[in-house]
Amino acid sequence: MSTSRTLASLLTVAVLTVPALSGCSSDDSAKGGDGSTTTATTAAPGPDLADAEWSDQTADTAVTVQARDNIFVKPYIEVKAGTTVTFTNRGRNQHNVLAVPEDRFESIEADDLEPGSSQDVTFTAPGDYPYYCSLHGTATKGMVGAVRVVE
Repeated sequence: MSTSRTLASLLTVAVLTVPALSGCSSDDSAKGGDGSTTTATTAAPGPDLADAEWSDQTADTAVTVQARDNIFVKPYIEVKAGTTVTFTNRGRNQHNVLAVPEDRFESIEADDLEPGSSQDVTFTAPGDYPYYCSLHGTATKGMVGAVRVVE
């Protein structure tokens, strides 16, 4: 390649690269910003409770929800305040029970719900308590359920 062609190629690359790089180092503080980036986040909504088929368990003081392979057996239960719900893993795989939103009740981690094991959660305040297994679904589909607590 000739020297003039090499020089022309280098100049073309330089002309195209410098403006692109200068955009990477802009200072938003001169434009009234503080230079930081804000990312909006939205809490995961949880399962659609409007179409849920609720199992009335209000006569019981202790209720069991079974996790089997990729489903919760009786995923939508209605209980009275003060009821203890036992989540039992009757499947072959690990499961977890994660609250939606995550601070709604104390979640049960997968290490605590190995096949054959159980964990209790007592629900004292009225309201809906959606949950899901993140190993077999998301907060809105797959292995989901909810506890509805009534007075």
